[in-house]
Amino acid sequence: MELVRSLPSHIDPLLVCPSDTGIYLELKDLGIPTRVGPHGAWRKATGRLKALFWQLPALRKIAREFQPQVIHANELHVVPQALKTSTKIPVSGHVRLTITPRQIDTYSMGKCTRIVAVSKAVKSLFSNTAIYDRVKVVYNGVDISAVKSSTATGDLCPEWRSKPSDPPLIFGIFGLISQRKNQLVAVEALSRAIVAGANVRLLIAGDAFASSEEYGDRLRERIGAPDVRDHVAWIPFQKDAGALYRCIDTNLLISGEEGFGRTIIEAGAAGIPSIGTRIGGIPELIEDNQTGWLVSEGDADELARRMVALDASRDAVREAGARAARHVEENFTIQAHAANMVSLWQECIDAGRIV
Repeated sequence: MELVRSLPSHIDPLLVCPSDTGIYLELKDLGIPTRVGPHGAWRKATGRLKALFWQLPALRKIAREFQPQVIHANELHVVPQALKTSTKIPVSGHVRLTITPRQIDTYSMGKCTRIVAVSKAVKSLFSNTAIYDRVKVVYNGVDISAVKSSTATGDLCPEWRSKPSDPPLIFGIFGLISQRKNQLVAVEALSRAIVAGANVRLLIAGDAFASSEEYGDRLRERIGAPDVRDHVAWIPFQKDAGALYRCIDTNLLISGEEGFGRTIIEAGAAGIPSIGTRIGGIPELIEDNQTGWLVSEGDADELARRMVALDASRDAVREAGARAARHVEENFTIQAHAANMVSLWQECIDAGRIV
């Protein structure tokens, strides 16, 4: 949605959403042309049948009416449907997470005119393929003005700021509650930092979907334990990112898999540094010991030591936050992202459809 809102005026977009709820309604309220195209999971036999007899006829009808010059598949899972919508229109596919050679084949990535990789780490996964030269790195962008203009007051956990003379250092970990995001590792690290004498807290924001309910139950049980009960808060997903970053001093993105790491640039836009793992695209976003800090994935001891060190040096946190803000302004604006996407789509038009 941020991308389409930031496109230059000469671009005429039409977004096709899987249903008439959620983002469809938000886009409609903004006056952005939107259509509904039902979605079937291509990797499954039933989903493929639904796509062939239900989804594709709808997409082809939309294409005949709108006559696009490029079709952009926003996730690799809909690349086959994008390719089959028309045999003449060039297709670009977006790869946001790690991808395997089998997925490259299953989702017909080789027929895309261009492939967007959200980081150099993601592009490297195509290094042994014949289509490597068609893969372009386009970093995600953040609407800095939206983060800064948030009306949030930072009072989601007011009790933690109730002692101005001895405020805790608050860490935040935001996103889907899942094994991949390592919220339990963050809680364990916090526990060890507390034992070491650090005055620290942890704010978790996000929801556990059906596939991660068991992990969510384990997380809920762990944060209810006596050693961390008064030091951790878990709140639901918040639409206003600014509300979250106004509550914390340091952002955590300690995932075991991450193609990019959006919360790092969101936090940076708010002047908040991040601790990230040396995984996927994360090291491309954090300048270690400058705009944030890198740690080993799954290592609660190393993360705890970093928490203790930052609690002892609040100035270092503030200085890293200021550098993170400059880093985002120079490299990860939504305007730069939009310009790079427009350039890539023009390449698709010039190159034409891959047969």
